[in-house]
Amino acid sequence: MFFADLISRGGPVLYLLFILTLIIFTVLINKYYFVFIDKKVWYTTKLNNFYTTYPPERMKLSRVESTFLSEFKRDSNSGIKLLDGLIGMCPMLGLLGTVYGMIEVFEVLSFLGTGNPRAMSSGVAKATIPTMASMVITLFGLYFRQDLTHRLNKATEQMTLLIKQKGYSH
Repeated sequence: MFFADLISRGGPVLYLLFILTLIIFTVLINKYYFVFIDKKVWYTTKLNNFYTTYPPERMKLSRVESTFLSEFKRDSNSGIKLLDGLIGMCPMLGLLGTVYGMIEVFEVLSFLGTGNPRAMSSGVAKATIPTMASMVITLFGLYFRQDLTHRLNKATEQMTLLIKQKGYSH
């Protein structure tokens, strides 16, 4: 009931923001899955398989380290650019909602004049609700994006240390 009322007051731009939020949450869940579960697979299974396939005495040490680390970084950072783009779209959709709502206010003004503030309130709501919603989505998205960046950088540092412990690095 609350969601339907919010959509009716906020206008059709809220549908777009809702879909965008679902996509952002999907990417975030995928990346947090990597941070908490897939990362351990990289640390144990893939690193050990790589170590047995390419023993340190047969390969140049720096090449093995850079190859494995670049593969790890590619896998860990996949989807981050998409997340950045989606978070960046939120304020623009909020602005679109503002313009949509203000157009409705101006239509009411052209038909009824300035003497009926109650008639204008619907357009003002359609102008402010999408803006507020987009800012909330953006703030949460930026927080989790920053948290993911920190966790992924820490995971890369840990992977570098594990490679050095295995004997690949000088």
